[in-house]
Amino acid sequence: MRNFDYLQPATIDEAIGLLQEHGDDAKLMAGGQSLVLLMREGLVQPEVVVNLERITGLNDIRLDATNSVVEVGALATHRQIEKSTLIQEHFPFIYEAYQTLASVPVRNVATLGGNLCHNAPGSDPPPLLIALDGTVRLRGPAGERSLSVEEFGTDFYESALDEAEILTSVTVPLLPPRSGAAYHKYAIRPMDMAIVSVAVRITLDTEENRCQDVRVALSGVAPTTIRSRQAEEALRGQELNEQVIAQAADLAAREIEPISDVHASADYRRRLTPPAVRRMATLAWQRATNA
Repeated sequence: MRNFDYLQPATIDEAIGLLQEHGDDAKLMAGGQSLVLLMREGLVQPEVVVNLERITGLNDIRLDATNSVVEVGALATHRQIEKSTLIQEHFPFIYEAYQTLASVPVRNVATLGGNLCHNAPGSDPPPLLIALDGTVRLRGPAGERSLSVEEFGTDFYESALDEAEILTSVTVPLLPPRSGAAYHKYAIRPMDMAIVSVAVRITLDTEENRCQDVRVALSGVAPTTIRSRQAEEALRGQELNEQVIAQAADLAAREIEPISDVHASADYRRRLTPPAVRRMATLAWQRATNA
């Protein structure tokens, strides 16, 4: 790597000021898991690296009981999220998913905010958060704003961050009663990026087996993580059974834009998507029924 200036601001406002001062010559560092690799390969060559690790409060995980949400700071590491009692209690399917998110050494360093901003195809957190209707909080020269996690990822390795803007936290609503969620990724090795991954959240009517609300999020099959709105529409309002779920899952293949790479062909991804959606929707339905 070539030489660069290494700056460690003490506040978010100071970090924003540094980004404004140095413009395109600066890169933000959260855990550094992705940025350092890119720098080593010469794919990015910043003149200035602005490390956020000294800013207090950016790695907090807290329950906001008033608004019925859990807020996760952008610098919370994946290992910290995995070990959080709040996450395990309120979102056990996130805890399950994190068992195969990279390796323990990576989870000890990599952060949630860095993961979302890097927006690598096949990444685990985006489909989890989209299925849960998560939002990101952003802060920049113009102040604060919020976006859904679905809106935040825009394309291959691209996000909706504006110039000199910083992702500060992710907010996830608590699940309503009679809700269930499930996630699985299909990968060459469990710790790898997903060839196809599916996260499904289903909320049933309070008295019947009818689907009141549903989210189906897919990763690895498009330039960024997407929702299968056709599958959702086919499930929403229906009395669920295996046939209804299978028909909805088949619709998911119509919305994806898979590519061929060293891990799998586009055709393989397209064929894998319907059974993957069917399995996770069935598991989410079962969990909602037993909730």
